[in-house]
Amino acid sequence: MIKLRLEQLILEKAARDGKRWSIDEIAADSGVSRITLLRLKRDPYRSTSTDVINKLCIHFDCELGDLLVFEKE
Repeated sequence: MIKLRLEQLILEKAARDGKRWSIDEIAADSGVSRITLLRLKRDPYRSTSTDVINKLCIHFDCELGDLLVFEKE
């Protein structure tokens, strides 16, 4: 299964930037809706569009492999 590492990236970005990032701030900065972010955070195995993945990679300044991981069932 493909897993979205959103929670981990939020924590890593907070450590790197020296500040806590709220879902509302991430939504405003990334262009991904707050509801979508909350759903992806709550369920990291939830399906999402490549547009959302692209926006999150830009926001977190990360590669695709940093955002998504494959876990064998």
